[in-house]
Amino acid sequence: MNMKNNILDKNYPQYNDYYFKSVLRQRANGLLKFVGIPYQIDTMILSEYTTVGPGISRIDFAGDVKSDEKKITLILECQSELPTDEDIKRFFQYVSSLRIFKNNNVELYILCTKKPSYDKKEFVINDECTYTMHVISLKDFKAREIFKCIEDKLKNNGKITDEDIASLQVIVYTDYEESELEVLLKARMLLEKIAEKSKMDINEKKAIIYLLDVLSVNMLDDEKVEKYEEETYMLLNPTDRYLLKKGKSEGKFEGKCDVAQNLLDEGFPIEQVVELTGLSKEDILNAK
Repeated sequence: MNMKNNILDKNYPQYNDYYFKSVLRQRANGLLKFVGIPYQIDTMILSEYTTVGPGISRIDFAGDVKSDEKKITLILECQSELPTDEDIKRFFQYVSSLRIFKNNNVELYILCTKKPSYDKKEFVINDECTYTMHVISLKDFKAREIFKCIEDKLKNNGKITDEDIASLQVIVYTDYEESELEVLLKARMLLEKIAEKSKMDINEKKAIIYLLDVLSVNMLDDEKVEKYEEETYMLLNPTDRYLLKKGKSEGKFEGKCDVAQNLLDEGFPIEQVVELTGLSKEDILNAK
């Protein structure tokens, strides 16, 4: 099984449901603010996850925004490399297809890890529309500063913003000194703390974690993705970790059942709960 597809499927299987799209718009707006894009999405018109080749995965946000009373369709895309000529051709076709349904000008912002030799490129679709492509390097942002800001807020009961959450979700695109795995695991742990502190709805938390994973997975090879999965299994709260270890070492059925329920509540598929706890599927279902 392809580990990259597996990590996406298990974290948020209902990618196109209404609830997720509403969370996606909120997160996209946090990301726009984080990178300094002067728009806010009013209406999410499309969210698309695409796999375009081995190790190349992307998530796109698209929506309508207002600027000086003029409607604009904005597209936000994260990718590890600078856009190639083939990418630009694909983007042009994508934008042209949007123009069939919308009568807006279109602005595409690409967030990546490389610094381009240009800030933007303009393409004329027709006499009424100029399509503008902007490229922003996230290497201009320091992971160390992002972590410190959020850790200080958590320690001092400061307000965690959508911009803060967005900065963690794209942390692996920024400038960091540790390994990708260390940075991702630290971001995941902080998101867990944020969710706990703010008493997030479980579906919102799942959507936020899903975005962390889907925005980061194309930066890792399959071996690192597998390691990331293994490590994040233990990013439960301390009680869950204790019960998991105790249930496995002492064989206590009740402890394992508690662990199984917690894992199911966190969104783990039952097959993985069976593997983690050593319980049968029937025992887990009967204990619910």
